[in-house]
Formats: sequence, structure tokens, C-alpha cells
Amino acid sequence: MSFELVHASVQRGLRGGSGFATAVATRGMPPGLERALEELSAYDFDAVRSVGADRVDWSHRILTVQGRTYSVLSRIAPCGNDWSGRPNRIAHHVVLDAGERAAAGPAWMLARIAAFAASASEAVPAVEERPRGPQLPVGALSPRVAGAWTAAGFDAGWAGLVARMLLDHASAPCYLVLPAETDTLPLLEDVFALIPEDRRWHVTFSTRFQRASAGAKCQVRCVRAGAPALPVLLAEPGTRHLTIDRGMPAGEAVAADAGRMGYPLEVVGRTDTTRVQPVLRGTADPRAGAPVRSATSAADASRSPSSAVGDASAPHFGDLGVPGFAQGRPRVAAETGRGAHLLPAADGRFLAYVLFGAAGAALIASLVLALLIVFRG
Repeated sequence: MSFELVHASVQRGLRGGSGFATAVATRGMPPGLERALEELSAYDFDAVRSVGADRVDWSHRILTVQGRTYSVLSRIAPCGNDWSGRPNRIAHHVVLDAGERAAAGPAWMLARIAAFAASASEAVPAVEERPRGPQLPVGALSPRVAGAWTAAGFDAGWAGLVARMLLDHASAPCYLVLPAETDTLPLLEDVFALIPEDRRWHVTFSTRFQRASAGAKCQVRCVRAGAPALPVLLAEPGTRHLTIDRGMPAGEAVAADAGRMGYPLEVVGRTDTTRVQPVLRGTADPRAGAPVRSATSAADASRSPSSAVGDASAPHFGDLGVPGFAQGRPRVAAETGRGAHLLPAADGRFLAYVLFGAAGAALIASLVLALLIVFRG
């Protein structure tokens, strides 16, 4: 059964108190889940400070609460002023069971949940506890030409490049740098149409990204070009990013053609990981300042033309200088194997111990001989 929660500034919340509080919640929602959804309800009204590309934050997050994971679909947007005259926002969350997730994917569902359409009227609903969650749409989404990208003034090929990046780097945060005030949800729906159905619900996103949360996964982070805080975000180790502008060509990569022609992409080999790989024998010593690439970098570069586009706009670990490698002593893993490369160090220590012991024995013998000479004299 799905759960629903609406969070806004109200004169008196469902659990008491005034100000930003829970206004609507489904009966029987676990208390820990309710608190976690409240924490996901923030909205930055400052247009200068905010880095999000969209006015509305449409999001799909995988939330972990007390060891259990949930798929959470959310819409967060301004909604005029509250009862005290201050700016208000409404955060509307729907938590899905595995059986309630439409094959079409999260972006498709977000655009079709009737409860979110009611939220778009920017009116906070009456404070109440509801017996069940909202009615949920069911449907499939076939591969198609990325028409929403074309309608928004973008090359449709970018949809394919974004999809390729998400498939190849499934565990890496991916930033989409877009013009300000972009209507992002239709663009993401086109991207999901190119991704295999069994991978769609693994992809998490936010169209008005604010900050990462330890308990909520957010892979695709839509941000606006020119935001003051953007350079810091893009410099984070292990991230990928694509900067996309209207009229900018997406190139002639295979994945770009998929977006223009509407054919699906497939998962190719092993996906990338943000985990730093151990330093193996024969790799340049990172303590000497030499750049070290992750073990997946060479494979990424040769996988396909679309991978090369994504990697060109988003450096690998070696390009960024991973902390602990370029600036400090690396964690050279013993688990790389008890190979012959460890023996020279052991032999050197053994020889030092032998020489030290011989020198000590000679010193003791000299002292004994000196004492015998003194006593006999």
C-alpha cells in the first residue's frame, strides 16, 4: 500500500504545532518514514543561491529508513504565502511499494499522479489523516524519439547521451547543467524511454537539486548553468556531468542517434563505480604525485562514442586528484595479494636485524674482554 504526506506551513499541523509541519499523512505510516519525508521537504526560495535548474523540484529518491528502502516520488514548489503572510511551499510525497511502480518509470508516474496535479494549484489542502494513499497510474513506456528535447530547443541526441551516462555510471552522481527555468520533467521522461524497463527504477533524480542526503539516493541532479555554487559541486570526486544548452549539437555518437531516432539503449558490460580501486603492482607510485586513474577509466574510454562524450565533460578520479592519492599517503591495500612484490621489503628488514644482532654481540664480547684484562692486571 502506498503512503502519502503533504508538508507545508500551516497554522496547526496534523501532529500539533504551527509553521512548517505535516498537513496530510496516510494512516499507519511508520513514524520514522514520516520524519524522513519531512526532512526531504526543504525548498530554497533564493533564486541566486539555489542551484536547481527547474522552479519545481520533481524527484524520485530511494529512501532508507531503519534498514528498509522506499521509492519516493515528490513534488515541491512555492505556493504563495502562508497564514502569517510569509512565503510558503508545498511538499507532496508519495511512497510506493514495489508492486505499485509503473513499468514506464518514475518520471512518467510523476507527470500522471492526479494528487500532484491538485498540488499544482498551489493551495495547501485541509489538515487531515487519510485512510489510504492516492490513486496511482499504471502504464508502459516504449522507446521513442526525444520530442520534448526538440520542443524545448535542444538537440534530441542529448536524451540518448544522458541515458548512456546513467547506464554506464549507475553508481556515480550525475549533474545535468541546464539553462535556468528549464521544464525538466518532460526531458527526463524522454531519457527514461531509452533506458531498459528493468533499470528505470534504479535511477533517482531531482529537477531542482539542493543538496545530497545520506539517507536518500539522488543520482541525476539537474542544476542551472551559472549558479555560483556550481563549480564546487562539479569538482566533487567521482561525479559525472553534461553541460547542455539550447542549439548545442550532441554530436554523432551512437547514443545521440538513439535519442534522435527513438531506439533503446542497452547496458554494456559492467557499470562504473565511484569506489577507489586499490593500487596494484606496476602502477605509478601515487606518493610521487603521479596521477592515478581508477581501474574502470580505460574501459569507459573505449566502450562507445557516447561514453567518450560523457567522460570528456566529467573527469575520472585521476583527473580530479582523489584525496589520499595526490595529497597524502594512499591506502595501499594488502588485499592486492601476497605476491613477490612484497618480498624485497621483508628481505631488507631481515638483513637489518642480522647486522644489528651481530653488532650487538661484538660489543658485548669487547666489554667482556676489557673486564678480563682489568681484573688480571
